[in-house]
Amino acid sequence: MKPKQDNPEATYRQRRDSFAAAERRDAQRDGMLTHCRQVVFVLAAVLFGAAWVSENGLGLYIGGGLALGGFLALITYHEYVRGERQRHGLLRRINEEALARLRRDWAAWPETPVEVPPEHQAVADDLDLFGHASLFHFLCSANTPLGIGTLRDWLLQPAGPDEIQRRQRAVVELAAQLELRERLALEGRLLADRGRATDRFLNWTEEKPWLASRPWLLWPCRIVPAGVAMVLALLACGAISLEAGIVALLGVFLVNLLITVVFGASVHEIFAVVCERSGAVCRYLGMFELLYTMPDSTTELDTIRREITTLGGGVLRRLRQLGRAAALAQLRTPLLFFFVYLPLQFSVLYDFHVLTLLEAWQRKYGRYARPWFRGLGKFEALSSLAGTAYDHPDWALPEVTAAANRFAARRLGHPLLRAETCVANDVEIGPAGSVLLVTGSNMSGKSTLLRAVGVNAVLAQAGAPVCAAQLTMPGVTLATSMRIRDSLEDGVSFYMAELMRLKAIVDLARDAARRQGRTLLYLLDEILQGTNSRERHVAVVHVLHHLVEQAALGAVSTHDVELAASEPLAGVCRCVHFRETLHGQDAARPMTFDYVLRPGPATTTNALKLLEIVGLDVPVK
Repeated sequence: MKPKQDNPEATYRQRRDSFAAAERRDAQRDGMLTHCRQVVFVLAAVLFGAAWVSENGLGLYIGGGLALGGFLALITYHEYVRGERQRHGLLRRINEEALARLRRDWAAWPETPVEVPPEHQAVADDLDLFGHASLFHFLCSANTPLGIGTLRDWLLQPAGPDEIQRRQRAVVELAAQLELRERLALEGRLLADRGRATDRFLNWTEEKPWLASRPWLLWPCRIVPAGVAMVLALLACGAISLEAGIVALLGVFLVNLLITVVFGASVHEIFAVVCERSGAVCRYLGMFELLYTMPDSTTELDTIRREITTLGGGVLRRLRQLGRAAALAQLRTPLLFFFVYLPLQFSVLYDFHVLTLLEAWQRKYGRYARPWFRGLGKFEALSSLAGTAYDHPDWALPEVTAAANRFAARRLGHPLLRAETCVANDVEIGPAGSVLLVTGSNMSGKSTLLRAVGVNAVLAQAGAPVCAAQLTMPGVTLATSMRIRDSLEDGVSFYMAELMRLKAIVDLARDAARRQGRTLLYLLDEILQGTNSRERHVAVVHVLHHLVEQAALGAVSTHDVELAASEPLAGVCRCVHFRETLHGQDAARPMTFDYVLRPGPATTTNALKLLEIVGLDVPVK
């Protein structure tokens, strides 16, 4: 059961206005502090200048020092105010985008790019799973590569009934925690890492340590510092002459220079992965801290939290430890490069000692890094689904069970349509081995119904709520043929491309191993239009007969109302239809649709009426 909640739209508006007001206050403080810094800096400069020319300028120096201290304090506070301004601005945008999501104003919030594996591309295109104004665009609030990838995989790879129930319970729990989900999105946006930096870091944690594969290089790293210390000690006690000491130190310098030239680039490449801004994984700490503060739970969330907070001693402790080691590799800044880094590098091989510390962490805790980040990815994916549950409290949590032998939905709608345009219908596909024939005239809603079935099946098996009052279904593997394109490059015609897609669907129906024990749910939209009507009828009957023999579930949109009576489909087809209403020629809208699904085959067509509406002559019978 979903918890009762306030009106989502009103809540988002209130929070948007609150954060916008805080952002305006921060902007005012930002401007004021900018002027204050300038005034205090000028004051400090004037006081120091006056003290310089004064015969007794002690008081002026003290005043200048106090002004300089105030200037530094203002810098620190100013950075804090700017950070708050950025956070409040991001929180305002997060709530603005939530309002846009409710309105399905797709251009008002950013699309998250994601790569779709080729084997899933056909179904993804047919059902609008990815891309602009897609299901993924609608759902995704994840910001890290692991979160984005996890949500993508959940949409493409159906979960089993037990896993679906675990996700559903976690989604219900997270739906009620708006501020937690908002903070997670905020920390993710502050991280701003949707590239390959995280993947590179995780790959490094699982690789064999670089120095471990070059054990002979460890000896110079150990001997050189000891040699430098010994030479300095001998010089200090007068055991060797200054000339001998200089020659010895010069020899050390040359050895270190050679080692640095040969191996320095490889070491700095590792530093870039672990330490530099693009790969500074410690920037994830703000997101991981949310899991530590999350309330006790009996759902999948508790499993994720325990894995992150206990595995390897806990992610916060270990990433902070890594951060301290990584900070030692930051001496190559312009300010420190010549006066600190180079003397240390050419005297004691500083880089290699820092790398030794990093690789010690890698050997001890590297194997835990991917589970930590995988848990964070699951948390982001669950948060995305929970946002949908919060935004649509009237959507149902589906029942996906092996005991079901049909797809049965009450008041099913398409989740990507605006609430005011989405017409809900009761839909039943099955039992297995039967076909639902969806008939009706052009533009009446047949294709939208098929996509509504497919998209809600994807949502159900990802663990999300569905756009329906109730949905029961078995675990299914989806197969679709809706948006077929020819290919000039491959020399494939539209008709041949569709035949190839249908062949793949029939083969999938026969291959239980590829379906991983799930029932095949096929959705076919006006198939085989690239040939004449008589041959199309025969071919469609043949394809559907193969699918019926394999006990698949399916729905087919068609204008061919004779399919239901054709052997060998007679007795296994159930017809439903959509209807249009024709108005007078002078009406503002000569034809309207109510998109209500009705039993039985369609009894009307509108092709000639459409010719008349667009201004073409209607042929005389």
